[in-house]
Amino acid sequence: MNQDQSEPAAGTAPPSPGTLETLSGAIERGRHIALIAAEGAGLAPLYAAAAVRDLAAAEAGGRAFVLTATVDRARRCASRMHAAARAAGHEVVVVPGATAGAISRAPILVGPPAALLEGVRRGDIPAGALCTLVLDDVRALEPARAAVEAVVQTSGEGARRIATTHARDAAFDELIERWLPRARRWPKELFAEPRAGASAGGRVAGTPIAVASRATREGRLARLAELLHDITRAGAATAVSVEAPATAVAEVSTALSTAGLQVADSEGAEADGAAAVRVGAWGDVDPAAHAVAFELPPAPELLARAAATAERCYAIVDTLHERQLELTALRAGLQVAPLGDPADPALMDDVAAFRTRVSDALEQQDLASGALLLAPLIEEHGAARVAAALAGLLRGVDRPAPRTGDAAPGDGPTRDGPTRDRAGPPPDRSARHATRPTWTKVFVGVGRRDGAGPGDLVGAITGETSAAGGQIGRIDIRQNFTLVDIDSLMADEVVRGLDGSLIKGRQVVARLDREAR
Repeated sequence: MNQDQSEPAAGTAPPSPGTLETLSGAIERGRHIALIAAEGAGLAPLYAAAAVRDLAAAEAGGRAFVLTATVDRARRCASRMHAAARAAGHEVVVVPGATAGAISRAPILVGPPAALLEGVRRGDIPAGALCTLVLDDVRALEPARAAVEAVVQTSGEGARRIATTHARDAAFDELIERWLPRARRWPKELFAEPRAGASAGGRVAGTPIAVASRATREGRLARLAELLHDITRAGAATAVSVEAPATAVAEVSTALSTAGLQVADSEGAEADGAAAVRVGAWGDVDPAAHAVAFELPPAPELLARAAATAERCYAIVDTLHERQLELTALRAGLQVAPLGDPADPALMDDVAAFRTRVSDALEQQDLASGALLLAPLIEEHGAARVAAALAGLLRGVDRPAPRTGDAAPGDGPTRDGPTRDRAGPPPDRSARHATRPTWTKVFVGVGRRDGAGPGDLVGAITGETSAAGGQIGRIDIRQNFTLVDIDSLMADEVVRGLDGSLIKGRQVVARLDREAR
Protein backbone atom coordinates (compact mmCIF):
# COMPACT_ATOMS: atom_id res chain seq x y z
CA MET A 1 0.00 0.00 0.00
CA ASN A 2 1.86 3.08 -1.17
CA GLN A 3 0.12 5.65 0.91
CA ASP A 4 2.59 8.49 0.97
CA GLN A 5 4.35 8.20 -2.35
CA SER A 6 4.11 11.03 -4.83
CA GLU A 7 2.75 8.74 -7.54
CA PRO A 8 1.20 5.53 -6.28
CA ALA A 9 2.25 2.53 -8.33
CA ALA A 10 -0.35 0.95 -10.53
CA GLY A 11 -2.37 -1.66 -8.73
CA THR A 12 -1.86 -0.37 -5.19
CA ALA A 13 -4.75 0.20 -2.86
CA PRO A 14 -5.87 3.72 -1.98
CA PRO A 15 -4.87 5.09 1.43
CA SER A 16 -6.65 3.41 4.31
CA PRO A 17 -9.06 5.77 6.08
CA GLY A 18 -8.39 4.09 9.41
CA THR A 19 -6.15 6.78 10.89
CA LEU A 20 -8.45 9.59 9.73
CA GLU A 21 -11.51 7.83 11.17
CA THR A 22 -9.81 7.20 14.50
CA LEU A 23 -8.66 10.80 14.86
CA SER A 24 -11.63 12.51 13.20
CA GLY A 25 -12.94 13.81 16.53
CA ALA A 26 -9.60 15.34 17.46
CA ILE A 27 -9.31 16.89 13.99
CA GLU A 28 -12.78 18.48 14.14
CA ARG A 29 -12.18 19.86 17.64
CA GLY A 30 -8.85 21.41 16.64
CA ARG A 31 -6.89 19.44 19.23
CA HIS A 32 -3.14 18.98 19.18
CA ILE A 33 -2.20 15.48 17.96
CA ALA A 34 0.89 13.35 18.71
CA LEU A 35 1.45 10.24 16.60
CA ILE A 36 3.95 7.40 16.49
CA ALA A 37 3.83 6.59 12.78
CA ALA A 38 5.87 6.65 9.59
CA GLU A 39 5.29 6.82 5.84
CA GLY A 40 2.50 4.47 4.90
CA ALA A 41 0.28 5.29 7.87
CA GLY A 42 -1.79 7.81 5.93
CA LEU A 43 -0.14 10.81 7.57
CA ALA A 44 -0.40 13.18 4.60
CA PRO A 45 -4.21 12.82 4.28
CA LEU A 46 -4.45 13.46 8.02
CA TYR A 47 -2.32 16.62 7.68
CA ALA A 48 -4.57 17.77 4.85
CA ALA A 49 -7.77 17.14 6.83
CA ALA A 50 -6.46 19.10 9.82
CA ALA A 51 -5.25 21.99 7.66
CA VAL A 52 -8.55 22.20 5.75
CA ARG A 53 -10.57 22.24 8.98
CA ASP A 54 -8.34 24.86 10.62
CA LEU A 55 -8.25 27.12 7.56
CA ALA A 56 -12.06 27.01 7.41
CA ALA A 57 -12.27 28.07 11.06
CA ALA A 58 -9.55 30.74 10.80
CA GLU A 59 -9.82 34.31 9.64
CA ALA A 60 -9.00 35.23 6.06
CA GLY A 61 -5.32 34.76 5.27
CA GLY A 62 -4.86 31.74 7.52
CA ARG A 63 -1.80 29.55 6.91
CA ALA A 64 -0.78 25.95 7.54
CA PHE A 65 2.86 24.81 7.69
CA VAL A 66 4.11 21.22 7.33
CA LEU A 67 7.78 20.94 8.34
CA THR A 68 9.61 18.01 6.72
CA ALA A 69 13.22 16.86 7.03
CA THR A 70 13.92 16.92 3.28
CA VAL A 71 12.60 18.51 0.12
CA ASP A 72 11.99 15.02 -1.30
CA ARG A 73 9.73 14.15 1.62
CA ALA A 74 8.01 17.54 1.22
CA ARG A 75 7.17 16.73 -2.39
CA ARG A 76 5.73 13.31 -1.52
CA CYS A 77 3.71 14.76 1.35
CA ALA A 78 2.37 17.69 -0.70
CA SER A 79 1.38 15.34 -3.51
CA ARG A 80 -0.66 13.20 -1.10
CA MET A 81 -2.28 16.32 0.44
CA HIS A 82 -3.14 17.91 -2.89
CA ALA A 83 -6.49 16.26 -3.68
CA ALA A 84 -8.11 16.96 -0.31
CA ALA A 85 -6.76 20.52 -0.19
CA ARG A 86 -7.83 21.31 -3.76
CA ALA A 87 -11.33 19.95 -3.08
CA ALA A 88 -11.62 22.55 -0.31
CA GLY A 89 -10.29 25.30 -2.60
CA HIS A 90 -6.77 25.45 -1.12
CA GLU A 91 -3.40 25.33 -2.84
CA VAL A 92 -0.46 23.27 -1.53
CA VAL A 93 3.04 24.53 -2.35
CA VAL A 94 6.48 23.04 -1.68
CA VAL A 95 9.16 25.41 -0.36
CA PRO A 96 11.79 25.83 -1.72
CA GLY A 97 11.05 25.45 -5.40
CA ALA A 98 7.85 27.46 -5.86
CA THR A 99 7.74 31.01 -7.17
CA ALA A 100 7.50 33.91 -4.75
CA GLY A 101 3.95 34.59 -5.94
CA ALA A 102 2.82 31.02 -5.28
CA ILE A 103 4.42 31.05 -1.83
CA SER A 104 2.77 34.32 -0.87
CA ARG A 105 -0.75 33.20 -1.84
CA ALA A 106 -0.80 29.46 -1.01
CA PRO A 107 -2.40 28.74 2.38
CA ILE A 108 -0.62 25.37 2.83
CA LEU A 109 3.19 25.35 2.65
CA VAL A 110 5.30 22.19 2.93
CA GLY A 111 9.09 22.10 3.23
CA PRO A 112 12.19 21.97 5.45
CA PRO A 113 12.02 24.27 8.48
CA ALA A 114 15.00 26.38 7.43
CA ALA A 115 13.37 27.24 4.10
CA LEU A 116 10.05 28.19 5.69
CA LEU A 117 11.73 30.16 8.47
CA GLU A 118 13.80 32.06 5.92
CA GLY A 119 10.62 32.98 4.03
CA VAL A 120 8.97 34.18 7.24
CA ARG A 121 11.95 36.34 8.20
CA ARG A 122 12.14 37.87 4.72
CA GLY A 123 8.43 38.65 4.85
CA ASP A 124 7.55 36.41 1.90
CA ILE A 125 5.47 34.15 4.15
CA PRO A 126 3.10 35.83 6.63
CA ALA A 127 3.20 33.65 9.75
CA GLY A 128 0.99 35.81 11.95
CA ALA A 129 -2.15 33.94 10.88
CA LEU A 130 -0.65 30.45 11.25
CA CYS A 131 -3.46 28.10 12.29
CA THR A 132 -1.85 24.65 11.73
CA LEU A 133 1.75 23.58 12.32
CA VAL A 134 2.83 20.01 11.51
CA LEU A 135 6.19 18.59 12.61
CA ASP A 136 6.59 15.60 10.29
CA ASP A 137 8.90 12.98 11.87
CA VAL A 138 10.44 14.88 14.76
CA ARG A 139 13.48 12.60 14.95
CA ALA A 140 14.33 13.27 11.30
CA LEU A 141 13.96 17.02 11.97
CA GLU A 142 16.51 16.90 14.81
CA PRO A 143 19.45 18.33 12.77
CA ALA A 144 17.30 21.44 12.12
CA ARG A 145 16.17 21.78 15.75
CA ALA A 146 17.00 25.51 15.99
CA ALA A 147 14.87 26.34 12.95
CA VAL A 148 12.05 24.08 14.18
CA GLU A 149 12.03 25.83 17.56
CA ALA A 150 11.95 29.23 15.86
CA VAL A 151 8.98 28.25 13.69
CA VAL A 152 7.12 26.78 16.69
CA GLN A 153 7.64 29.99 18.64
CA THR A 154 6.47 32.02 15.65
CA SER A 155 3.26 29.98 15.47
CA GLY A 156 1.98 31.38 18.77
CA GLU A 157 -0.47 29.76 21.16
CA GLY A 158 -3.49 29.76 18.83
CA ALA A 159 -2.14 27.30 16.25
CA ARG A 160 -3.02 23.61 16.34
CA ARG A 161 0.15 21.47 16.37
CA ILE A 162 0.63 17.95 15.07
CA ALA A 163 3.86 16.06 15.75
CA THR A 164 4.85 12.62 14.49
CA THR A 165 7.80 10.34 15.11
CA HIS A 166 8.86 6.94 13.80
CA ALA A 167 10.49 6.08 17.15
CA ARG A 168 9.34 7.51 20.46
CA ASP A 169 12.05 8.72 22.83
CA ALA A 170 12.52 11.13 25.74
CA ALA A 171 12.93 14.10 23.39
CA PHE A 172 9.57 13.39 21.74
CA ASP A 173 7.86 13.06 25.12
CA GLU A 174 9.41 16.38 26.18
CA LEU A 175 8.23 18.06 22.99
CA ILE A 176 4.67 16.86 23.62
CA GLU A 177 4.66 18.18 27.18
CA ARG A 178 6.14 21.51 26.10
CA TRP A 179 4.38 22.31 22.84
CA LEU A 180 1.37 19.96 22.61
CA PRO A 181 -0.43 20.14 25.97
CA ARG A 182 -3.30 17.64 26.31
CA ALA A 183 -2.58 16.32 22.82
CA ARG A 184 -4.53 13.35 21.47
CA ARG A 185 -1.99 10.50 21.38
CA TRP A 186 -2.19 7.70 18.83
CA PRO A 187 -1.87 4.75 18.78
CA LYS A 188 -2.31 4.15 22.49
CA GLU A 189 -0.55 0.78 22.48
CA LEU A 190 2.68 2.32 21.17
CA PHE A 191 2.57 5.12 23.72
CA ALA A 192 2.18 2.40 26.35
CA GLU A 193 5.39 0.72 25.10
CA PRO A 194 8.69 1.60 26.80
CA ARG A 195 10.28 4.39 24.79
CA ALA A 196 13.69 4.05 23.16
CA GLY A 197 16.41 3.86 25.78
CA ALA A 198 13.99 2.89 28.56
CA SER A 199 13.75 -0.49 30.20
CA ALA A 200 11.43 -2.93 28.45
CA GLY A 201 10.26 -4.23 31.81
CA GLY A 202 10.61 -7.85 30.82
CA ARG A 203 8.36 -7.56 27.78
CA VAL A 204 8.46 -10.73 25.70
CA ALA A 205 9.36 -10.24 22.02
CA GLY A 206 6.73 -11.32 19.54
CA THR A 207 6.79 -13.70 16.60
CA PRO A 208 9.36 -12.59 13.99
CA ILE A 209 8.33 -11.57 10.48
CA ALA A 210 11.10 -11.72 7.86
CA VAL A 211 11.05 -8.50 5.83
CA ALA A 212 12.60 -7.41 2.53
CA SER A 213 12.12 -3.93 1.08
CA ARG A 214 12.54 -2.66 -2.47
CA ALA A 215 12.05 0.81 -3.92
CA THR A 216 10.21 -0.22 -7.11
CA ARG A 217 7.12 -2.34 -7.73
CA GLU A 218 9.08 -4.43 -10.24
CA GLY A 219 11.80 -5.04 -7.67
CA ARG A 220 9.27 -6.15 -5.06
CA LEU A 221 7.57 -8.56 -7.47
CA ALA A 222 10.95 -10.02 -8.45
CA ARG A 223 11.94 -10.47 -4.78
CA LEU A 224 8.55 -12.07 -4.03
CA ALA A 225 9.00 -14.60 -6.84
CA GLU A 226 12.54 -15.31 -5.65
CA LEU A 227 11.31 -15.91 -2.10
CA LEU A 228 8.51 -18.22 -3.22
CA HIS A 229 10.89 -20.24 -5.39
CA ASP A 230 13.12 -20.73 -2.32
CA ILE A 231 10.17 -21.78 -0.14
CA THR A 232 8.69 -24.24 -2.61
CA ARG A 233 12.08 -25.76 -3.37
CA ALA A 234 12.61 -26.35 0.35
CA GLY A 235 9.53 -28.57 0.56
CA ALA A 236 7.43 -29.85 -2.32
CA ALA A 237 4.29 -29.99 -0.17
CA THR A 238 4.69 -26.52 1.28
CA ALA A 239 1.63 -24.31 0.80
CA VAL A 240 2.05 -20.56 0.56
CA SER A 241 -0.50 -17.76 0.83
CA VAL A 242 0.22 -14.28 -0.50
CA GLU A 243 -1.96 -11.42 0.74
CA ALA A 244 -1.90 -8.14 -1.19
CA PRO A 245 -4.03 -5.04 -1.83
CA ALA A 246 -7.20 -6.09 -3.67
CA THR A 247 -6.23 -4.01 -6.72
CA ALA A 248 -2.85 -5.76 -6.93
CA VAL A 249 -4.02 -9.40 -6.78
CA ALA A 250 -4.21 -9.86 -10.56
CA GLU A 251 -0.83 -8.20 -11.09
CA VAL A 252 0.84 -10.34 -8.41
CA SER A 253 -0.72 -13.54 -9.76
CA THR A 254 0.46 -12.76 -13.29
CA ALA A 255 4.00 -11.91 -12.15
CA LEU A 256 4.31 -15.14 -10.17
CA SER A 257 2.91 -17.26 -13.01
CA THR A 258 5.33 -15.77 -15.54
CA ALA A 259 8.15 -16.44 -13.05
CA GLY A 260 7.33 -20.16 -13.32
CA LEU A 261 5.41 -20.60 -10.07
CA GLN A 262 2.20 -22.64 -9.80
CA VAL A 263 -0.54 -20.17 -8.87
CA ALA A 264 -3.85 -21.61 -7.71
CA ASP A 265 -6.94 -20.57 -9.63
CA SER A 266 -9.92 -18.86 -8.03
CA GLU A 267 -11.16 -22.21 -6.65
CA GLY A 268 -7.75 -22.97 -5.19
CA ALA A 269 -7.02 -25.88 -7.54
CA GLU A 270 -3.39 -26.94 -7.81
CA ALA A 271 -1.67 -27.83 -11.06
CA ASP A 272 0.28 -31.05 -11.73
CA GLY A 273 0.02 -32.12 -8.10
CA ALA A 274 2.56 -29.48 -7.05
CA ALA A 275 2.07 -27.14 -4.15
CA ALA A 276 0.42 -23.98 -5.44
CA VAL A 277 0.76 -20.40 -4.33
CA ARG A 278 -2.55 -18.81 -3.37
CA VAL A 279 -2.88 -15.07 -3.96
CA GLY A 280 -5.71 -13.04 -2.47
CA ALA A 281 -6.72 -9.70 -1.02
CA TRP A 282 -6.14 -8.79 2.61
CA GLY A 283 -8.30 -10.98 4.81
CA ASP A 284 -9.42 -13.20 1.92
CA VAL A 285 -6.70 -15.86 2.13
CA ASP A 286 -6.33 -18.31 4.99
CA PRO A 287 -2.61 -18.57 5.80
CA ALA A 288 -1.33 -22.15 5.58
CA ALA A 289 2.25 -23.25 6.18
CA HIS A 290 3.75 -19.93 5.11
CA ALA A 291 2.18 -16.46 4.77
CA VAL A 292 3.62 -13.59 2.72
CA ALA A 293 2.44 -9.99 2.93
CA PHE A 294 3.00 -8.10 -0.32
CA GLU A 295 2.96 -4.34 0.33
CA LEU A 296 2.15 -2.71 3.67
CA PRO A 297 -0.80 -4.32 5.51
CA PRO A 298 -3.55 -1.77 6.21
CA ALA A 299 -4.06 -2.91 9.82
CA PRO A 300 -2.05 -4.70 12.54
CA GLU A 301 -4.84 -7.26 12.99
CA LEU A 302 -4.05 -8.73 9.56
CA LEU A 303 -0.43 -9.37 10.51
CA ALA A 304 -1.47 -10.82 13.86
CA ARG A 305 -3.90 -13.17 12.13
CA ALA A 306 -1.26 -14.47 9.73
CA ALA A 307 1.32 -14.94 12.48
CA ALA A 308 -1.16 -16.82 14.65
CA THR A 309 -1.69 -19.61 12.11
CA ALA A 310 1.27 -19.59 9.73
CA GLU A 311 4.42 -21.61 10.18
CA ARG A 312 6.49 -18.68 8.94
CA CYS A 313 5.62 -15.12 7.97
CA TYR A 314 7.26 -12.87 5.42
CA ALA A 315 6.68 -9.35 4.10
CA ILE A 316 7.83 -7.58 0.92
CA VAL A 317 7.29 -3.82 1.17
CA ASP A 318 8.22 -0.49 -0.37
CA THR A 319 11.50 0.82 1.03
CA LEU A 320 9.71 3.98 2.22
CA HIS A 321 7.27 1.90 4.25
CA GLU A 322 9.64 -0.39 6.14
CA ARG A 323 9.46 1.80 9.25
CA GLN A 324 5.67 1.74 9.27
CA LEU A 325 5.70 -2.03 8.88
CA GLU A 326 7.82 -2.25 12.03
CA LEU A 327 5.31 -0.09 13.90
CA THR A 328 2.36 -2.09 12.54
CA ALA A 329 4.04 -5.31 13.67
CA LEU A 330 4.76 -3.84 17.10
CA ARG A 331 1.09 -2.92 17.48
CA ALA A 332 0.25 -6.55 16.66
CA GLY A 333 2.67 -7.83 19.31
CA LEU A 334 5.15 -8.99 16.65
CA GLN A 335 8.65 -8.09 15.62
CA VAL A 336 10.41 -7.86 12.26
CA ALA A 337 13.74 -9.23 11.13
CA PRO A 338 15.62 -8.64 7.85
CA LEU A 339 15.08 -11.17 5.10
CA GLY A 340 18.54 -11.51 3.62
CA ASP A 341 19.13 -11.82 -0.08
CA PRO A 342 20.41 -15.20 -1.31
CA ALA A 343 24.15 -15.51 -0.84
CA ASP A 344 26.29 -15.14 -3.95
CA PRO A 345 28.57 -18.22 -3.94
CA ALA A 346 31.23 -16.40 -5.95
CA LEU A 347 31.58 -13.81 -3.18
CA MET A 348 31.42 -16.00 -0.10
CA ASP A 349 35.14 -16.82 -0.20
CA ASP A 350 35.88 -13.13 0.28
CA VAL A 351 33.64 -12.69 3.33
CA ALA A 352 36.31 -13.71 5.84
CA ALA A 353 38.79 -11.31 4.25
CA PHE A 354 36.26 -8.48 4.39
CA ARG A 355 35.58 -9.13 8.08
CA THR A 356 39.32 -9.11 8.74
CA ARG A 357 39.63 -5.71 7.06
CA VAL A 358 36.82 -4.33 9.21
CA SER A 359 38.43 -5.79 12.35
CA ASP A 360 41.76 -4.20 11.44
CA ALA A 361 40.04 -0.85 10.91
CA LEU A 362 38.44 -1.09 14.36
CA GLU A 363 41.86 -1.64 15.89
CA GLN A 364 43.95 0.80 13.87
CA GLN A 365 41.83 3.73 12.72
CA ASP A 366 40.68 6.84 14.58
CA LEU A 367 36.94 6.19 14.77
CA ALA A 368 35.92 9.43 16.50
CA SER A 369 35.43 11.51 13.35
CA GLY A 370 33.50 8.69 11.66
CA ALA A 371 31.25 8.34 14.69
CA LEU A 372 30.45 12.07 14.60
CA LEU A 373 29.74 11.91 10.88
CA LEU A 374 27.33 9.00 11.29
CA ALA A 375 25.72 10.18 14.54
CA PRO A 376 22.49 11.48 12.89
CA LEU A 377 22.06 8.25 10.94
CA ILE A 378 22.74 6.08 13.99
CA GLU A 379 20.26 8.12 16.02
CA GLU A 380 17.58 7.68 13.37
CA HIS A 381 18.18 4.10 12.20
CA GLY A 382 20.25 2.39 14.88
CA ALA A 383 23.89 1.29 14.77
CA ALA A 384 23.16 -2.18 13.38
CA ARG A 385 21.25 -0.87 10.34
CA VAL A 386 23.85 1.79 9.59
CA ALA A 387 26.68 -0.73 9.87
CA ALA A 388 24.85 -3.13 7.56
CA ALA A 389 24.27 -0.38 4.99
CA LEU A 390 27.92 0.68 5.07
CA ALA A 391 29.05 -2.92 4.74
CA GLY A 392 26.83 -3.32 1.70
CA LEU A 393 28.27 -0.16 0.12
CA LEU A 394 31.84 -1.25 0.76
CA ARG A 395 31.21 -4.73 -0.55
CA GLY A 396 29.66 -3.23 -3.66
CA VAL A 397 32.74 -1.09 -4.29
CA ASP A 398 35.13 -3.99 -3.76
CA ARG A 399 33.07 -6.53 -5.68
CA PRO A 400 34.78 -7.58 -8.95
CA ALA A 401 32.66 -7.20 -12.07
CA PRO A 402 32.18 -10.33 -14.21
CA ARG A 403 34.26 -10.62 -17.36
CA THR A 404 32.59 -10.09 -20.71
CA GLY A 405 30.84 -13.26 -21.80
CA ASP A 406 30.88 -14.86 -18.35
CA ALA A 407 27.60 -15.70 -16.68
CA ALA A 408 27.20 -13.67 -13.52
CA PRO A 409 26.53 -15.67 -10.35
CA GLY A 410 22.84 -16.03 -9.60
CA ASP A 411 21.65 -15.01 -13.06
CA GLY A 412 17.89 -14.59 -13.02
CA PRO A 413 15.78 -11.86 -11.45
CA THR A 414 17.97 -9.23 -9.78
CA ARG A 415 16.97 -7.63 -6.50
CA ASP A 416 15.35 -4.73 -8.34
CA GLY A 417 14.14 -6.29 -11.56
CA PRO A 418 14.84 -8.77 -14.36
CA THR A 419 18.32 -9.81 -15.33
CA ARG A 420 20.19 -7.28 -17.45
CA ASP A 421 22.89 -7.96 -19.99
CA ARG A 422 26.16 -7.33 -18.22
CA ALA A 423 29.58 -6.62 -19.69
CA GLY A 424 32.15 -5.83 -17.04
CA PRO A 425 35.70 -4.46 -17.25
CA PRO A 426 38.74 -6.70 -16.91
CA PRO A 427 38.96 -8.28 -13.45
CA ASP A 428 41.73 -5.94 -12.35
CA ARG A 429 41.37 -5.21 -8.63
CA SER A 430 42.22 -1.56 -9.25
CA ALA A 431 39.03 -1.33 -11.32
CA ARG A 432 37.00 -2.18 -8.25
CA HIS A 433 37.62 1.30 -6.89
CA ALA A 434 36.59 3.10 -10.06
CA THR A 435 33.21 3.93 -8.54
CA ARG A 436 34.68 5.73 -5.53
CA PRO A 437 33.76 9.43 -5.69
CA THR A 438 36.22 12.21 -6.44
CA TRP A 439 35.92 15.02 -3.92
CA THR A 440 35.40 18.75 -4.26
CA LYS A 441 35.76 21.03 -1.24
CA VAL A 442 32.78 23.22 -0.43
CA PHE A 443 33.11 26.27 1.83
CA VAL A 444 30.26 26.75 4.33
CA GLY A 445 30.15 29.93 6.42
CA VAL A 446 29.47 28.36 9.81
CA GLY A 447 31.99 27.05 12.30
CA ARG A 448 32.86 26.16 15.88
CA ARG A 449 31.94 29.59 17.21
CA ASP A 450 28.38 28.95 16.03
CA GLY A 451 28.27 25.59 17.82
CA ALA A 452 28.16 23.67 14.54
CA GLY A 453 29.08 19.99 14.58
CA PRO A 454 29.43 17.34 11.87
CA GLY A 455 25.83 16.23 12.44
CA ASP A 456 24.57 19.74 11.69
CA LEU A 457 26.46 19.85 8.40
CA VAL A 458 25.37 16.35 7.34
CA GLY A 459 21.76 17.12 8.29
CA ALA A 460 21.77 20.39 6.36
CA ILE A 461 23.32 18.84 3.24
CA THR A 462 21.00 15.82 3.12
CA GLY A 463 18.00 17.98 4.06
CA GLU A 464 18.54 20.71 1.48
CA THR A 465 19.84 18.57 -1.40
CA SER A 466 19.51 15.08 -2.82
CA ALA A 467 23.05 14.17 -1.68
CA ALA A 468 23.34 10.83 0.11
CA GLY A 469 25.59 10.10 3.08
CA GLY A 470 28.12 8.32 0.86
CA GLN A 471 28.57 11.53 -1.15
CA ILE A 472 29.74 13.48 1.90
CA GLY A 473 33.39 13.08 2.82
CA ARG A 474 35.68 14.74 5.35
CA ILE A 475 34.19 17.60 7.37
CA ASP A 476 36.81 20.10 8.58
CA ILE A 477 35.20 22.49 11.06
CA ARG A 478 37.22 25.67 11.67
CA GLN A 479 36.52 28.56 14.02
CA ASN A 480 34.50 30.67 11.56
CA PHE A 481 33.81 28.31 8.65
CA THR A 482 33.76 24.69 7.54
CA LEU A 483 35.23 22.84 4.58
CA VAL A 484 33.28 19.78 3.43
CA ASP A 485 34.44 17.23 0.88
CA ILE A 486 31.52 16.57 -1.50
CA ASP A 487 31.28 14.10 -4.35
CA SER A 488 32.25 16.26 -7.34
CA LEU A 489 29.08 15.25 -9.18
CA MET A 490 27.01 16.79 -6.37
CA ALA A 491 29.15 19.81 -5.46
CA ASP A 492 27.20 22.43 -7.44
CA GLU A 493 23.85 21.17 -6.13
CA VAL A 494 25.14 21.24 -2.55
CA VAL A 495 26.36 24.82 -2.97
CA ARG A 496 22.96 25.89 -4.34
CA GLY A 497 21.09 24.07 -1.59
CA LEU A 498 23.19 25.35 1.33
CA ASP A 499 23.72 28.93 0.19
CA GLY A 500 21.30 31.06 2.16
CA SER A 501 20.08 28.17 4.31
CA LEU A 502 20.06 28.15 8.11
CA ILE A 503 22.53 26.09 10.15
CA LYS A 504 22.45 26.47 13.94
CA GLY A 505 20.17 29.47 13.44
CA ARG A 506 22.69 31.25 11.20
CA GLN A 507 22.07 32.04 7.52
CA VAL A 508 25.16 30.71 5.80
CA VAL A 509 27.11 31.41 2.65
CA ALA A 510 28.16 28.34 0.65
CA ARG A 511 30.50 28.24 -2.34
CA LEU A 512 33.14 26.07 -3.91
CA ASP A 513 36.37 26.45 -1.99
CA ARG A 514 38.85 28.68 -3.81
CA GLU A 515 41.23 25.78 -4.33
CA ALA A 516 38.43 23.81 -6.05
CA ARG A 517 37.61 26.51 -8.60
